[in-house]
Amino acid sequence: MNIHPIDPHNRRDVNRFIDFPHQLYRDNPYWVPEIRSSARLVFDQKRHPFYRHSKAQFFLAQNQNEVVGRIAVLHNRNYSAHYKQEVGFFYNFDLINNQEVAKALLDAAVNWARQQGITSILGPRGFLRSQGFGLLVEGFDQIPAVGIPYNFPYYQTLLENYGFAKEADILSGYMVRSDELPVKVFAAADRVAERGNFKVLQFKRKRDLKPWIPMVDLVYREAFLKNPNYYPTTPDEFALMAQNIYQIADPRLIKIITRDDKIAGFILGYPNINRALQKIRGRLWPFGWIALLRAMRDTRHVDLNGLGLLSEYQGRGANLMLYAEVERSLRAVQAEHADMVQIDERNFNSFSDMQTVGVHVHKRHRLYRLVL
Repeated sequence: MNIHPIDPHNRRDVNRFIDFPHQLYRDNPYWVPEIRSSARLVFDQKRHPFYRHSKAQFFLAQNQNEVVGRIAVLHNRNYSAHYKQEVGFFYNFDLINNQEVAKALLDAAVNWARQQGITSILGPRGFLRSQGFGLLVEGFDQIPAVGIPYNFPYYQTLLENYGFAKEADILSGYMVRSDELPVKVFAAADRVAERGNFKVLQFKRKRDLKPWIPMVDLVYREAFLKNPNYYPTTPDEFALMAQNIYQIADPRLIKIITRDDKIAGFILGYPNINRALQKIRGRLWPFGWIALLRAMRDTRHVDLNGLGLLSEYQGRGANLMLYAEVERSLRAVQAEHADMVQIDERNFNSFSDMQTVGVHVHKRHRLYRLVL
């Protein structure tokens, strides 16, 4: 077995890295392929905004020219600067159930990280703040939310045997439309809106969302500043994150909260199109985009991957107003349920709000850290 560093300019290398999980999970009904153009973008150091401030290296594990594993290791300098410590990320960690393969891949990642002056490795964590993170440790019999990682159960054993330890658990839950919020929650939410002079802006067309996108970034920065996984993104990174969401957005699932005509919070929801992504195997062309459009129209499964309020309104009842609006959104699109995606267990306010409105935790991802 040998470890092969990927040359991002070598098309064959890149294709082998992207194709490996398709082979590994070919008989798994829950794994969802990434759109291939997005998977390829992370190798383009001229186009991807991550490389304007940071660097990454990709490795393949090969056994007699057969790919048996892969990993990416990142040095996100913006994250390191924010936390004032040199932290690396590992990502795209996929492999057969073999401890020798795991050790070889992780050794390569650790050696590269040490060369960059990195003192600990955290992950799985990707190239953009908005990407799903953590290793799935509970919920293997369910399809994930869009962009949220899925992996085999044995990954946990391989990673922990190497020496990685839990940093935090990241929880996802579902909210069933038939599990209606208690009347008192709606009443309390409406009182908060009236007394606080809050308004909920609703949208019918995608183009009506565009003027609000830069302001959502400002609210996100302030609302999540103290969250354990937060770090600031560059304008170019936010533009790419916004583009990814905009492409699959249903305007009825996106709401802006204002107070005295100034933005105070937001709800970002979108249809779960993962069954369609499985069918098209991540390929948009020539006809994959048609399947995605149909899925966006027909799915009854909604993902919620962004609920935020400015800090001065948090903990004053306005959070319940957000969750009440989520229930109203589900009814508007006739969705059967919503996935509340990836709440850090250390974010006590959000976790408490989830419990209040009847969100049932059904998936658990785990962030791991290895001190070098």
